[in-house]
This record gives sequence, C-alpha cells and structure tokens, in this order.
Amino acid sequence: MTLSADQRMHLAEFAKVMIPGGADMPSAEDLMLWRDPIDEVLAIDPSRLEPMVRFLDLPGNIATLADVEALAQTDRAGFEALGIVLANAYFMHPQTRAAIGYPGQEARDSSGGLTPDDEALLKPVIARGPIYRSP
Repeated sequence: MTLSADQRMHLAEFAKVMIPGGADMPSAEDLMLWRDPIDEVLAIDPSRLEPMVRFLDLPGNIATLADVEALAQTDRAGFEALGIVLANAYFMHPQTRAAIGYPGQEARDSSGGLTPDDEALLKPVIARGPIYRSP
C-alpha cells in the first residue's frame, strides 16, 4: 500500500496546519514533509500506514487546528498514526535537526573504554543493581 496523490494532498494540508514553523524552526511546508520524509518514516515503520491512510481518507475541512481536532475525534487511532509519522518525519529532517542543534546519532569508537562522562551516566544504573521483568 502506498499513498495516492489525493492522500498526499490531504497529508500536505494536515502537515501545513499541524507544523506551521516559526521561532527559527522550519515549517512542514518548508520541508515538504509529505514527500520523501514521510516515505522514509513509513519505510521504517509501515504499521502506521493503514491507520494513517484511513484518517487521510476522512471527509472534512483541514484549514485550522479546530478542523483537525474535529476529525481526530472521529478516528483517534488514525490521527495518532498521522501525528507520529509527521513528528518523526519532522525531527528526522536535517533542517530540523540543525535548527535544534542535534546532528543525529553518531558512531563513536569505544575501543578505548568508557570516558569519565560515560561512567558518570552509568553510575546510577550500576548502583541500582540488576532488575528483571518476569514474563
């Protein structure tokens, strides 16, 4: 299942309302989230596609946040899928990461052992001792 042209158009309308940008943050329109960024998220987590598509196919206005909230009341699971996909596409985008000063996950060479910062982070975990969940 892929997004149809109409579904992408509705996705663009939702994205523009839900992520307007501002305060030095890009908007969904600046990033064109409904194109490659959405496809990247759905490739990672295809389980969101079906409920999101169901939500995108709902009839109704999408001009304001009130319109979005009204539609969300009719299909909460579909709206949640849309929100998760949009949020992930937004925060995975290089322009958003640059705006918040987060370069993304980086590989680090750990062959030299733990740094003092690593040890400080691990100290409370080690002090807590092992904990296990029963199945």
